[in-house]
Amino acid sequence: MSKTSALLDLVCAQRKQMKVILALLIASGFLLGLSLLFVEPGDRSYPLLVVDLVLVVVGFAFFSTTYWYCTKRAMDE
Repeated sequence: MSKTSALLDLVCAQRKQMKVILALLIASGFLLGLSLLFVEPGDRSYPLLVVDLVLVVVGFAFFSTTYWYCTKRAMDE
């Protein structure tokens, strides 16, 4: 068994927790979207909002892709 395969087994074993993480990221994205209504580009909190938005989008992309791959991998077995 290669190291990559062992790592993928460990990651895919956490597939149930990925659903929770995805739900939290969706809720965070929704709340960030609401805060976009109140924060303008000149405010002091705007850079933090942008950083948070990037982290939520990247996290959602990573975990949704990983969840899709692990589901596909489980169906192939």
